[in-house]
Amino acid sequence: MKKIVLFVVACVFSLGLAVGAAQATDAPADGLKVTNYGKKAAVTFDHSKHKNEARCEQCHHKASEGKYKCGECHKAKGGDAPSFKKAAHNKEKACWSCHNKRGKTPKKILKCNQCHKK
Repeated sequence: MKKIVLFVVACVFSLGLAVGAAQATDAPADGLKVTNYGKKAAVTFDHSKHKNEARCEQCHHKASEGKYKCGECHKAKGGDAPSFKKAAHNKEKACWSCHNKRGKTPKKILKCNQCHKK
């Protein structure tokens, strides 16, 4: 009897973790405003346009730690992580790598004002 109860408890616990993980990884609605903590206007980011082009971990490299928001680590200045502006404009990762002709994996070349609209 104890084994059955333990099994049921383990199943319910596992189901709870799975549901929680699924909810945590749902992308936010399109039109998310992303700031670069700089002088340029915030970028409006649409997850639906990017979900088939890149893996979530490409930008959300701390997702395994439950950190999905870039600003949690990439502040305007200070801290161990590079500033958000530097992280977004990194030639190897994030926005700049796909949207600048000098990026590592250019897919759709954009000019600054196409993302940073006033």
